[in-house]
Amino acid sequence: MKKVACAVLALCLVACSKSNDVKTSSSEVMELPAKAVSITKEVEFTFNAEQFVDAFNAAAKSSGQSFRIGKFDVKHGAVHDYFKQNFADKTSLTVSVSKETGRIISVTAVVAGNPDAIDRGTVLAISEVIAEATNPKLSQKKASALASDMMQESGSNHEAGRFPQRFVNNVRYVLRSDSGIGYWWMANPV
Repeated sequence: MKKVACAVLALCLVACSKSNDVKTSSSEVMELPAKAVSITKEVEFTFNAEQFVDAFNAAAKSSGQSFRIGKFDVKHGAVHDYFKQNFADKTSLTVSVSKETGRIISVTAVVAGNPDAIDRGTVLAISEVIAEATNPKLSQKKASALASDMMQESGSNHEAGRFPQRFVNNVRYVLRSDSGIGYWWMANPV
């Protein structure tokens, strides 16, 4: 299972870095100015692991979802530190943590299985919670609309190999699917 999770995370990072398709249909989406980013300094969220867990649990509770992160243990990885939470129904969450600052670098949820057989409601629910938890300026209603719009776009573009992504308040959201893995929803700061 760890190998699959690592493979999914690596695949997500490679797929995200090579994607050029950006859709800007939402009123929440804003143009981001080009900025120089140091190769040695990664873009991070402004919160650490404990603050993310608190925000995630609060977002899940306020939206009536059963997802909760209990005790978490930040593990030391070769490139980034991370923690993982497994939920029911083959749903998991992996959070990358900066070794230098302890702040969150990315959040990835995976709902494993064949995308055609997965309950899209589960994907939508975890996506909404992550969107709200990683973006304090995003209301529950707007997080739900964002995730729903991306799920709808994903269904129509699945065959074409094009996957939705949005930039909202300096956070990049990406929804991917693959017949060998399932769905994964990613959030990372930009």
